[in-house]
Amino acid sequence: MGDKNVQLLGYLISAFGPVYIKLFCFEHMLQSRSIRLQYKIIAFSMIATILAVQTQILYNPLLNLMINITAFFLLTFFYKNEWFLRLFISFAFFIIGGLAEGSAWMIGRMLFSFEMNDVNNLWLFPFICALGVAIELIYVNIVFQAISFFKRHQSKMTMFIIFLIAVLILCFVYMVVTFADTAYLIPALILSTLLIAAIAGCIYLFTDQLRVQRERLQLANLEEMLQDQVKHYTALYEANRQVAVQRHDLKNILLNVRSYIQVGEYEKLDKYVAGFQEKVQPSTLIDNGMPFIDAVLSAKMAEHAKIPFENDISMLTLEKIKQPQIAFILAGALDNAIEACEKSAKPFIRVHIGQHGRMISLVVENAADQPVRTAGDRLLTTKADNKAHGYGVKSMMQMAEQLHGMLTWRQEKQVFTLSVLMQDIGA
Repeated sequence: MGDKNVQLLGYLISAFGPVYIKLFCFEHMLQSRSIRLQYKIIAFSMIATILAVQTQILYNPLLNLMINITAFFLLTFFYKNEWFLRLFISFAFFIIGGLAEGSAWMIGRMLFSFEMNDVNNLWLFPFICALGVAIELIYVNIVFQAISFFKRHQSKMTMFIIFLIAVLILCFVYMVVTFADTAYLIPALILSTLLIAAIAGCIYLFTDQLRVQRERLQLANLEEMLQDQVKHYTALYEANRQVAVQRHDLKNILLNVRSYIQVGEYEKLDKYVAGFQEKVQPSTLIDNGMPFIDAVLSAKMAEHAKIPFENDISMLTLEKIKQPQIAFILAGALDNAIEACEKSAKPFIRVHIGQHGRMISLVVENAADQPVRTAGDRLLTTKADNKAHGYGVKSMMQMAEQLHGMLTWRQEKQVFTLSVLMQDIGA
């Protein structure tokens, strides 16, 4: 294989591998516009081809650096986020790619003897490029695992930031003392400033991802609540329609019943009455005059008819608190209660909502045959897809805190009780 072909193959691997990794990262960290994935793949592939050809024809380290950063930033225009967040993420993952490429070259130097300036002319150049792509995948996975860890452990995130600040201060002081009388002081200060800025950017990225996760969860709950409310009003309309029809026919029904009695056709009368009994069976539709709360209760009871529900709902007089806020907490509490009841031999759910002055209480009791899983102040989900679940109680706690209240829970004798107190007062 000729030197040019070896170079081109290596450049193609170094271009297409990182570009597709960037596509994966952008899809998981940024909010996509309404553009099909196929079109994004085509655009990313075109950029990768341009990068490979440019490196083959006109190679220059500084030029490659600028073109790569610009290209990755341009690809973020497929996403809706603010430009500075897109720029930071594209630059951060470019740095990760650079670290992976350097790691691959270092490993290559440990295994083989070659000059770094001549590496792109060697037969093993494509293998080193492929190794760089593999190492970049490992680094990206580490980054995503770190983000996932800090999502689950925000207290540890705070501790980590404080520890990091302390280490940076120590290193900065030590560096100033070490290089105070040398010509390396200014470059060392510049390098330290860049390092601190990079770490600050990473911390911003983590915290922003936590914020996005909370907002997505709240949006998903609000969308589910809206769907429940639509179902509730649809069922309420249908129930009212049936009542209106039955009321219209009631006069004729009574005449027919009286006729059967007069002629002594009691068997026919029994069948006639039984037919109407089936049409007027009690409904699980809840109507306490609070549409958002009623919608959540009605939907959960209809979807899980095998679980006995006991409801003690008082009419609330709200001034500052909005019904959707209470319904948001209720929906999360019922989801957890239903999850526990599905594993219980004797399932039940009891819901109490009451008001005393400006204090509002929401209590949900349910069967819990197994001990609940906890981590600090968090309840852990028992669902297999724990990455998509497990944020419910934390979101409820945040909502309760916004409403100047608190959320507590306890488990006694296979009964789990979740209690939320809220204050209907201003900010």
